[in-house]
Amino acid sequence: MKRPILLLALAATLCATQNLFAWGRLGHATVARIAEEHLTKKARANLDKWLDGESIVYYASWLDDYKPQMLVDLGYDPAKGDRMHQLPHTFSVDAEGEVVPGNRWPGTDKYLANCLYYIEESADMLKNRIRELDDSTRLARIQLIVHCVGDMHCPAHIRYPGNTTIGYYKVDYFGREMRYHTIWDSEIVQRPHPWSFTDLAWLLDRYTEAEQAEITSGTVYDWGRESAAASKCIYDVQPGESIAHDFIKKYKPLAESQIAKAGYRLAAVLNDVFGK
Repeated sequence: MKRPILLLALAATLCATQNLFAWGRLGHATVARIAEEHLTKKARANLDKWLDGESIVYYASWLDDYKPQMLVDLGYDPAKGDRMHQLPHTFSVDAEGEVVPGNRWPGTDKYLANCLYYIEESADMLKNRIRELDDSTRLARIQLIVHCVGDMHCPAHIRYPGNTTIGYYKVDYFGREMRYHTIWDSEIVQRPHPWSFTDLAWLLDRYTEAEQAEITSGTVYDWGRESAAASKCIYDVQPGESIAHDFIKKYKPLAESQIAKAGYRLAAVLNDVFGK
């Protein structure tokens, strides 16, 4: 009887771990799939070359799944206390909604990386120095862009003044205690969308060309400001509050629009880097 019990415990642990990541695998794969549909012919060909024919969807969650190796591949040494010892999945805004370069976890020396900076840094490296990079660093930088453009659009990955813990408090979710951040990491996407990432991408990729052009205009920091302004409303939910179907109905459109925007903007970044 011990073996089944151990397997069940392992499965429960893996499920719990999945829920810690922005959008979860379904959301990140959907973002990458939407982006893939909007790559230019040249960008697609160059990515095929550098990724050995793998889809960007294949790598969409590697920044979550392989953190220690990703850190090394990105050129940082956690043993030396490099500032990127926490891989960049979040960003912060000030009281006016402007993106700040980064800050420290309250009361500690822990550095909170700004994922927008690392998206720009990686895009610049790949656009201007790609042949100078070794294979693992090149791949890691592409993976970082694919993942972090998704992360920056997850409402619970934006830190606001007075709420730097990004929803790390408990609520009652359909009768069970759950960390509020976890709901935005995965539940808000997975519960109302019991489909594959290809189906979800097809359903969300409904914006007109004019709307897409407006969404992708500006810089990564413009997108960050817009995402922060749209997402602040999620903190109307207070610690200990009971939420269920009404919560899903209210906030599902926000999650869907953020995923779609992330897909279009990821395509814009990749087209700029690999399509010229």
